Amino acid sequence: MTGDKVEALDLYNFEAVPEVACIADTWWRGTDSLIAIYRGEAEVMHAPQCRTATIYAGLDDWGLGGLNK
Repeated sequence: MTGDKVEALDLYNFEAVPEVACIADTWWRGTDSLIAIYRGEAEVMHAPQCRTATIYAGLDDWGLGGLNK
């Protein structure tokens, strides 16, 4: 999703994933999903329409934690 829809995401039941700082602006982990939110390019270019969120849903424990879980 892009633009203003990114700001409308409800992240209330998600927790921030600090391990990925600087890879994406922010990653958020839910019970069975991950959300990556990218705002940096949009801010640098003064182009809010370039904000992007990628949602990975329906993940199992491995998808949420990888080999470390």
